[in-house]
This record gives sequence, C-alpha cells and structure tokens, in this order.
Amino acid sequence: MVDILVLGATGFTGRLITRYLYNHPQRAEFTFALGVRSTAKGEALKKSLGLDDSVQLVQLDVTNYDQLEAAVQDAKVVINVVGPYWVWGSDVVKACALHGKRYVDLAGEPHFIRKIIDSYDYLATKTGAIIVPSCGMDSIPADITVFLSNRTLKRALGPETELGLSQTFYAVRTKPSGGTLATVINSIEGAPRVRVQEAHMDYALSPVHGHPSPPPTLAARVPFSAPAKYGVSWVMGAANRAVVQRTFGLNEFAYGYARTLYGAAAAEKQQARLRPLTYGPRFRYAEYLLPGDASYLSAVVYGVCMAAALAVFYVAPLRWLVKKFIPQSGEGQSDEEMEKGFLEATNYTETASTPKKWAKSVMHAQGDPGYLLTASMIAECALGLLLDDADLPETARGGGVLTPATALGDVVVRRLEKTGRIRFESELIEAAEGEEESRKER
Repeated sequence: MVDILVLGATGFTGRLITRYLYNHPQRAEFTFALGVRSTAKGEALKKSLGLDDSVQLVQLDVTNYDQLEAAVQDAKVVINVVGPYWVWGSDVVKACALHGKRYVDLAGEPHFIRKIIDSYDYLATKTGAIIVPSCGMDSIPADITVFLSNRTLKRALGPETELGLSQTFYAVRTKPSGGTLATVINSIEGAPRVRVQEAHMDYALSPVHGHPSPPPTLAARVPFSAPAKYGVSWVMGAANRAVVQRTFGLNEFAYGYARTLYGAAAAEKQQARLRPLTYGPRFRYAEYLLPGDASYLSAVVYGVCMAAALAVFYVAPLRWLVKKFIPQSGEGQSDEEMEKGFLEATNYTETASTPKKWAKSVMHAQGDPGYLLTASMIAECALGLLLDDADLPETARGGGVLTPATALGDVVVRRLEKTGRIRFESELIEAAEGEEESRKER
C-alpha cells in the first residue's frame, strides 16, 4: 500500500506537488505514487523531475470507476488535482468515502462541495473518511486566519467569547492558471445554473445557518488603516466565504449536539474541548482584495472593471473568443516568475459583545499563491493527515466532508511555517482613542 496517491500529477500544479513531495524533508517517512492515464507521460514526468523508482506509477482513468476505486483502496491519502471538480471529482470522493480514506483537493467550486456533502458526508462519517476540499489558495488563507483570530480572542478573553464581524483583506501578486479559468468557465457552461446559485447562497455548505453575511459594498475600509485603505469584493470571495461558514457550522453543530454525537456521559468533556473552536451565533464573514494603492478610487475602479470582465464570460460568443486566448489547463509560469509572487491575507475579527475587541491575524507568504504556495499548502495538508494523526483537532475524529480548519487546525499552521515560505502571526487589538494597542499571541 502506498501512503499518498497524487491524481493529476502530469498537469502544471500536479508537477509542482510531485516535485514538492519528492524533495520534502520528511521524504523518508512516506511513500507516494502518481496516478496517470498514460504511463508514457508518467515516465516522461519522472524523467523531467529526476524522480527515482521509489515513486510508483499507477495507470488509471478517473472516468473508469473500477480503476479508480482499485487505486484508492491501495492508498492512505489521495491528493486530487484533476479538475474541474464538478466534472471529474465526485467519483474520487465516492471511492475515498466508501473505503475510509483521507482526501484533499483544490476545489474552488462551492457547487461541487455542496454535491459531495449531500452525497458522501454521511457515508464518510460512517467509514471514518476525512474529505477536505479547498486546500490551496482556495481556502487555506481565509479559513486558517479566521481560525487563528478566534483562538487569539478566546485565549485572551475566555472560551465563552463570541465572534462578530470577521473580514479578510488580500494583497496578492499572481496570475490565474489555465485550470482556474477552466473552473470559471465550467461553472457557467458545465454545471446546472441552479446548483451554482444554490451553492453561493449564505451558509449553503454549513449544517447551521448563522448570522447574515455583510451586504455587498462598493468598497470596504480596512479596519484601523490610516490613511484609509479600501478593499473590493473579488472572484474568490464567495468560495472562501462558503468554506469559512462551513467551519463555523461544523463547530457549532458538534458543540450544540454533543449529547447526541458523543453520548450523555461524554458530552460535558467533549463540549469543553469544542467550545474554544466555536465562533458563536453572531459570527459573520466577508473578504476583499486590496487593489493597487488600496485607495477608495482604486477599489471602485477595480470593482467595476472586474464586474465587466466576469460579465464577458456569460456572453457565449465572447466566452468562445476569450477561450482562444486564455492559458490552457496545464500551462503555467516559469520558476523565476513564480518566485516573484506573494500573498498577504490579513484578517480582522471583532467580538460580538461590547466593549469591542479585535484580533488581527496575518498570513505572509512568498511565491505565486496559485502555483508554488498552493502546491505546498495541499501537500502539507496531505502529509498532516498522514503523519500527524494524533494532533488532528477533535472535529476531525468523526470523519466527514470537512474544512482545512476543522480537519487540520494547528497541524497545517505548524507545517506551513516549517516550509520557510509562509509565516503566521496573530495579535489582540484594542481601539483606544483611535489608536491600536496590541499584544502578540504568537
């Protein structure tokens, strides 16, 4: 049996993940194999990356369920980067859920995640399978910075503290990949529109319906910024919000139904463990991109231009024309170009009660977020599920379709910091006469 099976290894992001795993400091502690449709392409990939025979090739086609199931049965953790997931992902999740495996992917498709929740979440809880979508730029920065802000507030103010408004602001340098653009196009052409619309509704992925999200705004001011900086709603916001809301809902559900889930005798102890993870019923989340100089004018202009650009995809003749010029799935940047990228995700979360207190959590990352950083994020999630079982959070124990925060929590924080590319910080902020007063938490 192999420890990790990588599906989609011959694609651009798959190549980066394969290279990352092969050169990992813990390489001696795990085995991995590449699932490929063509052994010739698999051998060419191994040769181009300098892989030795310790990396196995497994010939399979994700459209052939029998082949897929046999390969999944022979692995402990599956990394799936074959997208769009709405088209190719469900059978992979089915096989993992059926056989109690651990699974990670890069899905930025709420409609796909909603489908696998409806179809396989219950099965996964019965087999102990841990299914974790969105383990890359979608949605590690969003999910983990909120997780850290909650922890900072609870440590400072007590486990009963409830969260109010939580906002994440992104500064990024990246280029959209061919796979990302293919996902956008597939959400318009391939998935039923009603399913896409349903999955983008508030709390569509959450087992608990929470406080309504902040309404759309032309420009959102960054808290405590002086001079004022502004962010704008962006294309990844809906997918990230859905994952953060699922984290909220899974934790609230586990805490609220502890007697049913764990039995009366164990309920009190389990609730004590789960209470620090809950966000509270008044939690609400939104996120924004900081464009250009982050001025109000920049935010408004960027928002209008982005809306116009997205509208093009909904006009069939224009979409056909755009597809002729955008990068094809599997295409990407050079190593030199990817090294120039960066990501800084800054989350501000306030308490629900007054006087207000805030936590500020930041993820600093060097490298292109959609390529280099995403490869390291999903690989470390897989390794965390494989090698750090004893340290996984309480919410991972029952299996199911989870999120990075509920499946991995501190495990992924520690692992990403060890990569040397990513650093987290979280601090408590108090507003006093217009000034920030802070105390470092980590």
